[in-house]
Amino acid sequence: MNIDKKVKALSLTAVVLLTLGLTTSCSQEEDGMTVQQPLRFEIFDAGTTMRAATDGTTLTTTFELADQAGLYAVKNGQVVLENITLSYNSNGFWEAPQAIDATALQGAQFYAYYPYREDAQFNASATNPFAQMIADVVPGNKQNTKADYEAVDLMVSTAATIGQYNAVRLPLQHQKALVCVELPNSSYIFDNANMDPYVVAKAENVGFTLNGTAIQPYFDDASQSYRFIVEPGQEGIITVNFTNNGVARTYETPELAAVAAGEYAKFVVDGGASLVNMTLQTGDYYCADGRIVSKDTETLPSNIIGVVFKLGTTEAIRSGNSSWSHGVVISLNEVRGKWGTNASTTSAQNAAGWRYWYRDYNLADQSGVTAAASLNETNMAEEGFEVTKAWRAVPQPLAIGGITLDYTSEMNKNLDTQIADHPTPAGICTGWYYPSLGDWKNIEAQLSMLDTQLTAAKGSNIRWNTGGSDNYWSCNVRGAGSNWCYVGKKTALADRYKGVACNGNAYIRFLLAF
Repeated sequence: MNIDKKVKALSLTAVVLLTLGLTTSCSQEEDGMTVQQPLRFEIFDAGTTMRAATDGTTLTTTFELADQAGLYAVKNGQVVLENITLSYNSNGFWEAPQAIDATALQGAQFYAYYPYREDAQFNASATNPFAQMIADVVPGNKQNTKADYEAVDLMVSTAATIGQYNAVRLPLQHQKALVCVELPNSSYIFDNANMDPYVVAKAENVGFTLNGTAIQPYFDDASQSYRFIVEPGQEGIITVNFTNNGVARTYETPELAAVAAGEYAKFVVDGGASLVNMTLQTGDYYCADGRIVSKDTETLPSNIIGVVFKLGTTEAIRSGNSSWSHGVVISLNEVRGKWGTNASTTSAQNAAGWRYWYRDYNLADQSGVTAAASLNETNMAEEGFEVTKAWRAVPQPLAIGGITLDYTSEMNKNLDTQIADHPTPAGICTGWYYPSLGDWKNIEAQLSMLDTQLTAAKGSNIRWNTGGSDNYWSCNVRGAGSNWCYVGKKTALADRYKGVACNGNAYIRFLLAF
């Protein structure tokens, strides 16, 4: 049996047809020959009005190949078919192991139950012939396997007789109660080749207790929820302990006593499960809560913080967190500011040890080249993430050779302000960092798309050569007191790359990877 989003859990009865290969006295003429009609059983939804204790939704039970039910028939007070095994087949029918002559079953009463049990109990003289079996099936604390769960999810029918078209209609009804707990699991399943799912929220290290005793629920993949069968009117609460993106959480259900036979209570924790299938594209939007919005969406949410401009990330980013592998985002906003409060170093400062101070902090220049026309673009890496981390580790201010200079205070202030004003979801992305020259080359390769998407999201367009000072900071060092800046829509190296002293002003965009 498969429990999925369609089913009425515990109020349900699914329509099932059973062809036994039986014949009756009913027949029809076909080309002058008498054709016997098979006896047909239907197991269907009883139509009983049931309720979900929390949100009014229903669940549906569907059957799978080789699922087995049990069948009884009673005639004149005597059991004439006893615990016949019925198996669900590929045609959607239930079939007995061998054909049974149905002629003698006219006027009999039929009863069915699910799932099949060799030790099933049936009392033909009782008002409910399955009453003792229902009482004997006691939900245990271990239901984490499909077999354990279904064994206590007992369904039975009331009496039915052969009707029109030789059909016996048998409505199954659940006899126990169900608790359904949906923990946070918000994920994007991408159609892109070799791209892992992007998990926005996921409950991990999950543990359940019922009235303080550990229990093991069944996890239903189709609905991404935990299921646990209890006795109708079970008193107490279920406590769930889990972590979500590294944060410990505890949830307690309300009192369960109100959940009756054939009913279920559904509890959705921290938004529950949301699985989205999509193709990730450049131009898609990234939101403050980690959600991704397709570039083709007409109505955009208000919490967009950036636009995806590159698919995939770097080895350095993935080494920080293996799940940061999907794409790189540029911020909607930009600011203008300095990198530090000091300019390029003097000869005296260089002599005191400042000439290559940055190398001691894992910061590298462009192979010592300080003339833009001599730069080698093939050496420019997508390294904003790791270079920004290196900059953040530089003391503020820095003292060398008895001289104190500041090349990081403004850089840190601008990044800290961005982090505070435009927060990002913890754990599932890198957080904001400065672009490198290699990152800027990737950004410019998407300039037409970015102009469209930034405008649509009410962001600031990037200044592609709109003025004489449209320099954008990169995190790449030029020399002891200057960085390389990038200028868009320029052909010549000397026009595209500008060395700017750290106390000079330039525009700033921020990136994040997820």
